[in-house]
Amino acid sequence: MRRLSPGIVLGLAAVALLGAQPRPSGDAEFTTAESAIRAGMQKAGIPGAAVAVVVGDRVVWTKGFGVANADTQAPVTPDTLFQIGSVTKSFTAAALLTAASEGRLALDRPVSTYVKGLAPCVGAPTLSQLLSHTGGLIDEPDEYGPQGEEGLGAYPRTWTGEYCMLPPGRAFSYSNAGYALAGLALQEVEGRPFADVMRARVLAPLGMTRTTFRPTEAMTWPLAVGHRTNKDGAFEVVRPLANDARLWPAGTLYSSANEMARFVVALMNDGRVDGKPVLSAGVAVKMREVSVEIPTTGERYGQGQFLPYDGAGHGGTMTGYVATYGIDPRNRIGTVVLTNGDGADPSGLQREARNAGLEVLIRAGSAMSGTTPPGAGGVTPPPLAESQAEWHVGRYSNPRRFTVDVVRNGTALTLRRFGRDSPMTYVGPGRFTVVLPRGGTETIAFGYGRDGRADYLQMNVWALARVPDPKP
Repeated sequence: MRRLSPGIVLGLAAVALLGAQPRPSGDAEFTTAESAIRAGMQKAGIPGAAVAVVVGDRVVWTKGFGVANADTQAPVTPDTLFQIGSVTKSFTAAALLTAASEGRLALDRPVSTYVKGLAPCVGAPTLSQLLSHTGGLIDEPDEYGPQGEEGLGAYPRTWTGEYCMLPPGRAFSYSNAGYALAGLALQEVEGRPFADVMRARVLAPLGMTRTTFRPTEAMTWPLAVGHRTNKDGAFEVVRPLANDARLWPAGTLYSSANEMARFVVALMNDGRVDGKPVLSAGVAVKMREVSVEIPTTGERYGQGQFLPYDGAGHGGTMTGYVATYGIDPRNRIGTVVLTNGDGADPSGLQREARNAGLEVLIRAGSAMSGTTPPGAGGVTPPPLAESQAEWHVGRYSNPRRFTVDVVRNGTALTLRRFGRDSPMTYVGPGRFTVVLPRGGTETIAFGYGRDGRADYLQMNVWALARVPDPKP
């Protein structure tokens, strides 16, 4: 369950502004967008995609493009199921927040209150910290694993202190393990399998009748299989399908553009769909409340949602799939984009479609003007002193994700990762930038302990704890 890159979420999902004015004529108003989407799919290497646009409390457009399976050439429709990867986290958060609103559990209590048999440090984070990725646990990136649903209950009870990277609340660090543990707490409280809990609490009330965690159920509906590009540049089906029942609360939900659109309607309308309350009042607002700032990406995180400036949403990938949804609260627009190409970047498709949507908004005269995000601009900081450079030197690790080294020569610091040395440019207290091989820069941030030395490094959405220096 890899997390979608911040840039895609910040784009507010491809067609974010396509439907700002509902049109009774349906798809005819989106002809230009359709052409742009098809061209973008070809450029990005996406065999199939499904798109939905929500305006206010209505779904104004859904459309399938390309093929669900390169072997059979079955077409994608708005009802075709895709794996949605880490978008699943928004559903898991909604379910826990709903249970909390009914008094079934308390988000501010340690997870060990509800899940017995955990290692002490694994059981220490609160449910709220797990849902906001501040529980201090390492990430668990597995996509292939046991199929038995009993694995969700058994697996976290095998976790040792290795899983406890930082004290709870210390830093934001994206963690599939944390979400699996939060989902297990809900399963324990409800006393039935997690997939059944999710159906009862979220999916059935929303009318998402085909959305499911279970592969053997998903395969009974039209299903888009994942694809990768082979050495000849042709799409080939990913076999086997990624699945690990131990981590279902963090990813692997199957859904369609039509059914995802109903979830987006609920998130934009305080839990109401078709004018009826289906999620507890206040849950959608709670999901959008800022829990933590992410110093490296310019985003924030709530409970199950990334919060780019003036927006909300989540993205995710599984082997063979990329999915995202976004909400633009200023224009009351929500979008869903589901694709079945491994590692595909739909941002070009999103950009072209968004441009088409802007023309619709401009003609209607209803677009809200944008403003500059807080923190834009700044001044050049003074150089880093040699003594301060030493504070950062060391090895940093999120054991099942990344291990990197920071080394120095005088006051110059270098980030050593993935077999490449990248000079680090000081841009302010605790902040550095490095140049990326593909162009552009990435922010690297540090947190500091009581002795003044860095005790963790933040890289993209992951924290990496400093590895203790070897004893002499």
